[in-house]
Parts: sequence; C-alpha cells; structure tokens
Amino acid sequence: MRKIILLLLIALMIIPAVSNQAEASLISDRSYRAEQKREFKQNVKQIEELFKIHNQYANAHDLKKLSPLYLDSYMNSDGFNKEVYFKSIESTWESCEDLTYTTDIVSVDINGNYARVQVEETATGTIMDTLDFMPVAGEIHSNSQGIYHLTKINDKWYISGETAIADESSLLYGDARFMNIELQAPAQVSAGETYTTTLKVDADPSTFILGSIDHDVMTYPSSTPKNELRALPQSQTLERLIKANTQNLNEYTVASLAISRVKLLDKNNFRIYMAGLACVMKRVNVIPKNNYVEIKEEKNESKL
Repeated sequence: MRKIILLLLIALMIIPAVSNQAEASLISDRSYRAEQKREFKQNVKQIEELFKIHNQYANAHDLKKLSPLYLDSYMNSDGFNKEVYFKSIESTWESCEDLTYTTDIVSVDINGNYARVQVEETATGTIMDTLDFMPVAGEIHSNSQGIYHLTKINDKWYISGETAIADESSLLYGDARFMNIELQAPAQVSAGETYTTTLKVDADPSTFILGSIDHDVMTYPSSTPKNELRALPQSQTLERLIKANTQNLNEYTVASLAISRVKLLDKNNFRIYMAGLACVMKRVNVIPKNNYVEIKEEKNESKL
C-alpha cells in the first residue's frame, strides 16, 4: 500500500510539470504553424506576381525584360539551356508578331528556397502567307501543361527550369480554321518504342484532303519533316506506326494536311482549288533507356 501511495505522490508531482511543458509545446507549435502559413502565403503572392510580370513581358515580346526572370543556369526538360531557349523564343516572335499568351497557375508546391509551379498555358497568333496566289492569314493555336521550377535567391524568386507535361499546337490556313482536326498520340513512350499516331478530320464529302504523319525530334534549329502526302480514305482517318527516336530526345508527332475543294464554273466545267492547309503537332515525351536496371531471378531451392 505504501508503495502505491508513493507512486501516486510521484505522479502528482510529475504531471503538472509535464502538463506545463506540453502546454508550452502546443503554444510553440501553434506559433510555428502560424509563421509557416504566413511565410507560405507571402511566397505564393511573390510567385503569382512573378508569373504576372512574366506574362506581361512575354505579350510585349520584350526579351530584355524577360531574361532577368530566368537564372543563367536555366535548363528545360528538352535539354535547352537559357541561350538556346531564348533564341527559339526570338525566332517564334519574328514569325508571329502578334502572338499572345495566357498562363493559369494550377498548383504551387514550395520546399524551402525551391518551388514547383504547375501551369496551363495557351498561345494564339496569326501569320500572313499566300495560298493559291491569294494572301491568307494562318492562325496559331497552342495549349500546354507544364511545371516551372523556381529558385529563391536573396528573397526573390527566379525561373530555374521547366518540365513539359503536354503540348499541342496547330497552324491553320483557309478552311482548315473551321474544321475539326484531331491528332492522337501517346503522351509518353520509351526510347525506340513503336507507337500509333492517328489523325482524324471532320470535313464534308465534297472536300478532298491529302495528309501525312511524321515525327520530329526536339532540336535547335528544328528540322521540317518531309513526308509524302497521300489521300485520306473516306473515313477521313489516317494512321501511322512511328518508332520513337533512340537519341533520348523528346519529339513531336506532326500531321500535315492539304485541303482542296471543287468549284462548279458551269454545267460542264469545274475547278479544283486549294482551300486550306494545316499543320498539327503533339508532344511525345521520350523516356531514355536505363541500362542500369537489372532484375535478378531468385531460385527457389527446396530443402530436403
């Protein structure tokens, strides 16, 4: 009995001390969480401001003001460093002077001085060209999803890299602007893997369409796939098996279309004329082959 009373007395002495320490710990934890929350909100606000300014400079086609937002060590998932990436941007703006962008932030993940910002981006613009000896405007449409990698230096966020998730772009001339054109391809394949690409076009029966499907690895300067056009069947669907490159480079599946129509001049005469052109591209991320993965089979030996 005396031992039980002694244990109770010791417990009564310890409990208040533990209680005070626990209460102090709870207060400390609440303060820490409040500070973390405040710091997170401040960082998100700075990141949102960064993308607002980024969008502003991009729409103004101002490379000089856009450049300081990127670290010199910038690298994207296609292997383009800052110099090559900005040269590609400059050549794009030279081809399409009214290209405009919108960027929507999907999520922000912050880990100390590093952040991952998932975004959805769109771009639209026009290119003047000649089609069947007539000046026409080509429309550019682009939709992409990706992740910007940010680094915080001296309390300021900079873009240090990008990872592209998906990207689909189209350049449409003439009647192609009013047609439903769908290019289907896998978002990701292994290096050297054979995959199927399908082109579907929704056009009226009087339209004659020539088309081709090819692929183009992501290099700078980029190359132009040269594949012979062939008539689309009545189903207006074209398929092709493509073998992904083994150079460990991401690539685009590229579909080209030439659209012709028949115009009746009188009862006995008609004219076939070029009504539109289209080029549709879809990103295919190529996963490099890992030569250092090995699975060893375990032999089950029965014990006698």
